[in-house]
Amino acid sequence: MRGTNQLKPRIMLNYEKLMNQDPTSYGDVTNSLGQKIDFVEHPTEGDMTPVICVSHDLKLAAYSDFYETDDMEETGGCYEPIFKDGKFQHGI
Repeated sequence: MRGTNQLKPRIMLNYEKLMNQDPTSYGDVTNSLGQKIDFVEHPTEGDMTPVICVSHDLKLAAYSDFYETDDMEETGGCYEPIFKDGKFQHGI
């Protein structure tokens, strides 16, 4: 159910601390709100953790629910990454 997915709490990360560790980028996507979201790997845990979604414009970062980016790359899809009101969610 689409609404249930949005209510799951997401772990937000310290943007500055993460960027200071120079994480590896998997690529990026522009969501339906026009936000450019960069997909990065955790700098010390690598692919053992979910993909991290980063908005450099908003200086926000959060763990996604996914270990691969495929499902999050569909703009307007129920899994597209979105930062809203300082929080992270999948889908609008």
